[in-house]
Amino acid sequence: MGAVDLAGPRAGGKKKGLRRPKRRIGIKNDLTPMVDIAFLLLIFYMVTTIFNTPQALEVNLPPLEAEENAIPVGESHLIILRVDGNNNLFYNIGKDNPKLMDIQNLGDSLMAWVSKDVEKMVTVVKIDKNARYSKMVDIVDDIKVVEARIKQQIPDYSYRFSLVDMSAYDVMQLDEAKKLLGIGGGKNE
Repeated sequence: MGAVDLAGPRAGGKKKGLRRPKRRIGIKNDLTPMVDIAFLLLIFYMVTTIFNTPQALEVNLPPLEAEENAIPVGESHLIILRVDGNNNLFYNIGKDNPKLMDIQNLGDSLMAWVSKDVEKMVTVVKIDKNARYSKMVDIVDDIKVVEARIKQQIPDYSYRFSLVDMSAYDVMQLDEAKKLLGIGGGKNE
């Protein structure tokens, strides 16, 4: 606790007329209880605080048995989006030839395509390893926006899409489409 130390008058000093010398009071505070309370409060807040989990893109992976129970998807219900190494976006539905598309129009186009048959449409996104990561994020964002718009009409709707590595066949198809469009056909162009 605290203690008060009363000091007596100074011995052997000059006396200044009628003025009395002030007595000095020495105070000693014991800070141990205050430190104890501070640590108890700190421990209390650490124990009772709820920490938020970081918000991240949720990816639902299928179970291992899914390959055995795979559901076939018709070619006419398959939307394929490809991004080449130069960040050009190509699309095709079914076995059509890939066509060049502006990323700004992707959301509206996806909405139009998926609206034809909401329950059966599946989107496959294939991205070249040299493409920018932001392109994939933009595509997934547009897919999520379309999903939210459809959920306003069908509350339990879930957009079906898959991110897949680009194969040599995909690169060959993109090269042919680029030659037809006149934007070059080489892998490194």
